[in-house]
Amino acid sequence: MNKSMLKITAFGIVVIGFYIYITMYVSGLSGTGGGESAGGVSPESGEKIFWGDGQCSTCHKIGSSGSATRGPDQEGLSGRAEERAKEVGLPSGLDYMVESIVEPDKYVVKGYDKIMPKVFDPPIMLSREKILAVLSYLQTLGGEPDIGALMKYKDKIPEASKKKVKPWVPPMVVDAKEGEKVFFDETRPVTCGKCHVVNGKGKKVGPELTGIGAIQTPEYFLESILKPSAKIIKGYETMYVITTDGIPYNGLIKSETEEEIVLLKEESGEIEEVTIAKSDIEEMKKQDVSIMPGNIAELLSVQDFYGIVSFLQSLK
Repeated sequence: MNKSMLKITAFGIVVIGFYIYITMYVSGLSGTGGGESAGGVSPESGEKIFWGDGQCSTCHKIGSSGSATRGPDQEGLSGRAEERAKEVGLPSGLDYMVESIVEPDKYVVKGYDKIMPKVFDPPIMLSREKILAVLSYLQTLGGEPDIGALMKYKDKIPEASKKKVKPWVPPMVVDAKEGEKVFFDETRPVTCGKCHVVNGKGKKVGPELTGIGAIQTPEYFLESILKPSAKIIKGYETMYVITTDGIPYNGLIKSETEEEIVLLKEESGEIEEVTIAKSDIEEMKKQDVSIMPGNIAELLSVQDFYGIVSFLQSLK
């Protein structure tokens, strides 16, 4: 190759390199470079993630869509976020929504507990782009999406955790399928399926557990079983009722009208319904004690106990 040809080739390489540099620079300014593309950030993709691998619908419903009550109903969220931002001293509703995902324990809505996981950590592990997409969808719930404004917060949102997570190993060999049998076995002193629904099976006295393994850790399940009153999901608090005849009742309110309440109470391992006329109620107040028995671990063998935990963990 002669010198002239070498010069032409070298010049071509320099020109191509210059255009690549300019492209990367412009992409960086617009927030679309370095793997942080806004291409996947849209309300449409965010909606799919909300109801899909983001597992948001395990705890939240949106108006008549979904049935989860572990977390607040997200209908009209964008407008409420503006009000909440003013209450806690944040500049905008978007700041509030971003902060609520990055630090879910920071601004817990009154009446709810600190149960929301960090979605960028195990077991959910959403990417930054997916979290931004979900936020763009949440903007549409009572407001208009603003992707440009949203992308300014991208550096505040952590990327999905890259730490290696050791799978939970119970202290003995257990089978999730055997744990499922124990969960629904009504011949035992305690039957989880009498109060909890999993994939359409069981009774909805307590919170539904479908998909719970995708958002909570085995440690959470252990605490929930051993200390059921430590964290009580909103809507499942025990009510203490005394009638005018002096009869006391403890249970969950299944339904309520202007004339009466229907109470679900636990009696010898069984759930019974009691209808009480409001005119017969002397006193009614919320208790800090779960209707779920606190001695479940004593009623199960160690093998069965860890089998149930293994089953709950498998509910993805």
